[in-house]
This record gives sequence, structure tokens and C-alpha cells, in this order.
Amino acid sequence: MGSQNALMTLYSEQGKLRELTVFYHQIKKQGFHPNSFTFSSLLKCLSSSQSPLLHAQPLHADAAKRGFVSSDPFVTNDLLMVYSRCGSLQSARKMFDEIPVPRPFCWNAMISSYFRESDCGAARELFDRMRKSRLANDVTWSAVIAGYAQNGRPKDALFLFKEMMGECDETGSRLSPMSHTITSVFSACGQLRDVILGEQIHGHVKKTSSYVENDAFVGSVVVDMYGKCGFEELARLVFYSIVDKCVVVWTALIASYVCNECPSPAIEAFRDMIHEGIEPNYVTLSSLVSACSQIPDLMLGKEIHGFITRRRATEAPDVFISTSLIDMYSKCEYMVYGRRIFEKDKKYPRCNTTALWNATIAGYMENNFVSDAWDMFRSICHDGEGTNPNAVTMSIVLPLCARSSWLLSGKEIHCYALRNGLDQEICVSNGLIDMYSKCGELKLAENQFNRMMNENNRISWTSMIDGYGRHGDGEGAIRFFERMKREEVKPDHITFVALISACSHAGLLEQGLRYFQEMTREHGIVPVEENYGTIVDLLARAGRFKEARDLIEQMPVRPGANIWGAMLGACRIHGNVEEAKLAAQCLRKLEPKDSGFQKLLSSIYIEAGKRENAEDLRSQKKEMGMEKRQGFSWLETKEEIYESIDRDKDIPDTPETWSPEQLEVSH
Repeated sequence: MGSQNALMTLYSEQGKLRELTVFYHQIKKQGFHPNSFTFSSLLKCLSSSQSPLLHAQPLHADAAKRGFVSSDPFVTNDLLMVYSRCGSLQSARKMFDEIPVPRPFCWNAMISSYFRESDCGAARELFDRMRKSRLANDVTWSAVIAGYAQNGRPKDALFLFKEMMGECDETGSRLSPMSHTITSVFSACGQLRDVILGEQIHGHVKKTSSYVENDAFVGSVVVDMYGKCGFEELARLVFYSIVDKCVVVWTALIASYVCNECPSPAIEAFRDMIHEGIEPNYVTLSSLVSACSQIPDLMLGKEIHGFITRRRATEAPDVFISTSLIDMYSKCEYMVYGRRIFEKDKKYPRCNTTALWNATIAGYMENNFVSDAWDMFRSICHDGEGTNPNAVTMSIVLPLCARSSWLLSGKEIHCYALRNGLDQEICVSNGLIDMYSKCGELKLAENQFNRMMNENNRISWTSMIDGYGRHGDGEGAIRFFERMKREEVKPDHITFVALISACSHAGLLEQGLRYFQEMTREHGIVPVEENYGTIVDLLARAGRFKEARDLIEQMPVRPGANIWGAMLGACRIHGNVEEAKLAAQCLRKLEPKDSGFQKLLSSIYIEAGKRENAEDLRSQKKEMGMEKRQGFSWLETKEEIYESIDRDKDIPDTPETWSPEQLEVSH
């Protein structure tokens, strides 16, 4: 029997399921009596196969007939793992409930299975039963805390960790958190961006163990936690305290610099890593490319691209690295190279081509290559070679329709989303709401909003408020905001930017001022520059320039172009030349190369009858070499969309020669 089991173990370790099952059936015919070791070998090999359920059920029946399911915990545990990993939780739970007295690791396996399937409620129900029976051990607590952290419920993970610290095991000793528990707790702190709690737990761990210094996995999570909380210096100090700096630790440091928009230290850390002889993985390289995107530096980007190509010349392209490179070239305004990466890497069968399409479309949009972005989207829909757009694709393309007011194209995308079930994704729904709002179809926007009423989030509500405000319906925006409060959806500072801006454009001065006070008093939101900008715009549009200027002088943040631009725009409404000159002077200091505000000031001079001042301003613009902003316009007909850029000669005909049929816009 020993030789048969040894050979079965060898097949299992090599993942040769077919050979293993054939051999098993052969030796059974020869009178072989399997033991628990035999079934464990078979089941472990099944766990990594492509269709485990097909083979698991006959084995389950065989093991049950021989009495191993009810008597051998190892076989039971392996069966539970096979059922859970193939998504058959119902079978796993049925088997678990049939065990007369489940042992702790059977409970733990079942709890972990529920968490893997994101069924936190069922996992918690089993955990509570274990606690009541005093069966929960440190492994159980670790599994539940990790399950909550991995399923995006960090508060539950931290609350449970606090409870664990006060629990005792069956011997009366305090439960001591394992390294896996500690990593889950630090991960939860990072998700919440709670650096104060993270520091407290870090201090406790340092007093009771040496996990952070001697366990590279724990240390890397601590580095990541401080990075996510915005404390890259603390992340660096923890990094230097770790004894064994493997690639995971180095990657965590580089990612923390990238997360805090410190690209130069990230690149220096990567160079130190290579000098130390550590081989980077795909996460390291994608983080490095993201650092280059933040600079952005085309020559450095090419250097990094070349390094990646040399190091991974014999390997298939990694989708994370490829999409990062496309994004980097788009940030460097060199989409020609980005497109080359797309064309080369999409040919590999194992590469996630949808992600490549999405990155390329997003790159074209970022560089304002509207036609190229739209052509790419049409290509993926019609001849994407087996690749289909997903919810991310929709959320990338819908803003293109919103920005360009392409209502017909937006409706096409909506139809595609409906046919493929993508309209139920909240990111797609929010994109549709925003697109219809910006195209002036508020009724269609509200219909989409009402269809997703149970799924709508803060972005959905803010998009509707912004849509009504954008079209001058301040009362409609207020109505939606009050409805949002009744539904107990918490607004943020962006919601109040949309709301007060709506009041400003509708001339609802008192309501706008009241909501600005409510933002801090009732919702505890600290105003940022955008919020002050909307109040300045509100006051200035109402002609209360003194109050607007007093607010600018008293507000705790430094006024930027957003605030002075609002003042300048209001000056044109009221013909206030003196305030306009002051606002333009401040804008000139903030954005010396921008000609937009100069053009607006020139218009104010002309409307006030001061043509000489306007001519002087134009002369100054020429002397300073300011480039004139290009204007864009689109005309949507039944056949196609015509684009005009500053009377561009590429337009097929002049408006005088277009026929009435062509000029009929589709709705």
C-alpha cells in the first residue's frame, strides 16, 4: 500500500490528475483498499484542476461508503476545500451539516469558503456559533478578520480585532494574534486611511513581537499602510527596519511613493533595488511606470520601457505593465508609442485585451484625440477579435459623449449596455446619467436614475444635481438635494459645489448662502477651494463684489485661478471694469501662459466702450507670445458628426452649402 500511496502523492504533486485517477481505478480493481492518505492525495490534486466538481462527487461517495467522511477530519476538510473552491458552497455546507461533531478546522474551512465567495453574513453566522460553543481559536479569529478586510469591510475587521484582544482560549490564556492576523489589521487601517489607529497597532506589535522587522510580509503591509495614509516618510523608516528586504518589501516602498505622487524617490528606490540584486516583479514594474507617468518624462519613460523589454524579452506581456506603459505614453503626449504597445501585445492569447483597449481609448481621450478614441470604441464593438467592451469601457467612453454633446452616440452606447447587461453596473449608470444631463436630456437622465434607485450612490445624486444646475434649473437641483437627504445619502464637498453652483446660475442667492453654512454646520464638511469658488461666483453674480472680495481675503485657503476666474466672469455680467482688472492681475500671476482670461478682459473693455484698453491688451498678448485657445464645435446629423476647430478647412462643406436634410439634427 505504501508504494501505491507514494506514487499517487507524486502524481498529485505534479498535478497529473488524469494519470492519478487512472492509476487509482486500476489499483482498486486489483483489491487495493484506500486509506485517508489516499483520499487526501486525490482531493488535493482535484483542488487545482479545471473541473473539480466532476471528480469530487464520486470520490465523496466512495469516501463516505468507507466511513472516512464522518471519522477522518483530514478527508472532510479536503472535501470542503474542493467544494468551496469550485463554487459549490451548497454542497460544502450540506456535507458540513452532516458531520456529527465538526472539528475546529472544519469550521474554519467553511468560514473561509464563505468569505472567498463574499458571503460575509453566512461566515459570521458560523463564527458566532463557534464562539458560543467556545470552539473559536486563534486561526478562526484570523480567518474572520482577514475575510472582512479582503471583502472591503475594514471597520468590521478592526472591531473584531479589538474583541479578539480581550478573548481567552480554552486554557484561559489570552489569544495572541498571528502574523496573518496582523497583516489583515494593518490592511484594514490602510483601507480606512486611519494612521492614528495604525500607529497604535504598530506600537503594540513592536512591544509584543518582532513581526514587522523579521517577517517581510508583515513589514511590507505596514509600509503599504503608511503609504496609503499619506505618510511616506514613516513608510520609509519602517522599510529600513525590515531585516530581509525581498521584492515585496521594495515594491511596497515604491508603491507608497507613487501613491503620494513622489515619483523621483520611487525611481531612486527602484535603482537601489536593482543595485541590491533584487529581481522586480510585474507589480514593481507597473508601479515604476506609474511613477514615470507622474513626472511625466518621455525620455525616462523610454528608458524604463527599454529596461522592461530587455528583462522580459522571452516572456509573454503582462497586462498590468502594458496598460501602465500605454498610460505613461499618453501622459507624455506620445500616443504613437502607446498604440504600438497595444497593437503588439493584443496578439498574445493570454493577455487581457479588454484592458489594453480600455487603456488605449482612455489615452486618446486624455490627449483630446476624440476621433481616434471613438474609432477605437467602434472597432472593439464590431471587430474586436473576440474582445467585448466591459463596464470600464462604457465608463471611459460615456464622458466622451457628454463632453462633446453627442446624444445619438450616447444612446447607441446605452443600447449596447442594455443588450449586454452592463447598464446595471453603477459606474455605467452614473456615466449615462451624466451624459444625458450634459446633453440636455434631463428627463432621460432622471429615468435612468430612477431605474437604479436601489443602487444609486453619492455620485449618482451629485450628477443629477449638477445636471439641473447646468441647465439653469436651480429649483430642480434643490429638490434633488433635499430628496438625497431624505434618503440618508451623505453628500460630500463635490455635491455642494454642484448645488451652490446651481443656485448661482439660477440667481438663488439666499438659498446658496444657506447651503454653504449647512455644509459645515450639519454635515461637518470642511470647505475646499472649489466650495469657496462657488460662493464667490454666487456673490459676484448677484453684484455683491465687496462681500465676494472680503470672503477671498478671509478664507483659509489661498485663492486660485478657479476663484479669480469666477470673479472675472461675474464682472462681465455687471460690466465692473475695476474688479475685472484686479481679477485679471491675479490670474496673470497664477497662470501667465493662459490667454483665456485675457480674452475675457478684452471683451469687458469693449463692452464698456474702452477699445483702447482692449487694443493694448491684445498687443501685450502678442508680445508675450500667448497662444490663442482653439475653439471646438460639433454638428451632429443623421449621417455623421462634423467637427470644426477654429474654422478648420477640413470640414467637408460650409454651412451655406449643407442641405436642409443634413442640418436636421437627430434626437
